[in-house]
Amino acid sequence: MRIDAKFLAVVAMLALALALAACGGDDDDEAAPPADTAAETEPADDIVEVVFEDSLEPDVPVGYDEPEPGEFELAYLNPLGGNEFLDTLGRAMQLETERLGGSWVELDAQGDVDTQVSQFQQIVAQDVDGIFVFALDPGAVQPALERAKAADIPVITIDLTFESTEDIGDFDSQIWQRRDEAAFLGAQEMASRVDEGASVATIDFIVEVPSIVFSVDRAVHWAEQFGLEVAGNATNESDDIAGGETAMTEILANFPDISGVIGYNDPSAIGAAAAARAQGQQDLVFGGQNGGSDAFEAIRADRLSYSAKLDPPSMGKFAAWGLYNLLQGNEVPPTVKAEAPVIVTAENVDSVPTWDEQLDEEYGESR
Repeated sequence: MRIDAKFLAVVAMLALALALAACGGDDDDEAAPPADTAAETEPADDIVEVVFEDSLEPDVPVGYDEPEPGEFELAYLNPLGGNEFLDTLGRAMQLETERLGGSWVELDAQGDVDTQVSQFQQIVAQDVDGIFVFALDPGAVQPALERAKAADIPVITIDLTFESTEDIGDFDSQIWQRRDEAAFLGAQEMASRVDEGASVATIDFIVEVPSIVFSVDRAVHWAEQFGLEVAGNATNESDDIAGGETAMTEILANFPDISGVIGYNDPSAIGAAAAARAQGQQDLVFGGQNGGSDAFEAIRADRLSYSAKLDPPSMGKFAAWGLYNLLQGNEVPPTVKAEAPVIVTAENVDSVPTWDEQLDEEYGESR
């Protein structure tokens, strides 16, 4: 079974987060606060005050305890090499593993479920010490996961389930991208930019990726909590800017009076903005999610209003920490979360660090 490469691009964040590290806003007073304090942040005077609750995320710990050094060999099963989010995640894991004195290997499934299953089996046979996998299909990798468990090889994954922090099957732990908080912050930003009670629309993806479905569902939930009306949704069928343009054309035809659009990723929102401009709609607000280099460029060029930036650098580092702790006989929580998502806007785009800048700051010359 082959999955289109673009499907994986979404998974990034896959994603996110994806959303990612609070290290993204440490030095910026305008950046959104970490999730654990975001709920206490006073909203703008002209929007409804909403607290980030009714979510499992606030009670989940940020990452794992920092482990002792050790000469362990860790593996990263990358679902799609060449994807900025997924490659950043793997690079952070590699740098942290090497800093701890270990070695690291990465295998690229190139968007193919069967390839990932074969690579999982291969890496178990190589008797590595620990595995981090972003599973394209958790059910498909189950036999290989059982082999790893029989061989006492710990395995950590991302966003396996959003329904429970405890029930994660045979995985040793999962890392949440903080999709719910990213949706909250995005809805809060949207509400601060449109009139009270304004109507907005959403864009989702044609493939029902669990993390994307969850993200859009929560975007609708939080938008309504902030007093916005969600008029409806359109689907991006190609997971790119062109797909966002097509979705926006449908939205404008069906919901001509909307004030903004919340996309499941940045390309959807960027494409939607382009389609709106082409139809003479200049004053709508467009929010995305992920916070990769495309979002930074689009915000600087006034082609995107904001993005909820997830944090793959922290996810990669935490993957190494979690596996090291397990290999050293330390207990780890079944679910942890990445560092906090950050809202990136034209006001702070030059002060919020990119993913590459985060890695440069933490690892310097070892990059």
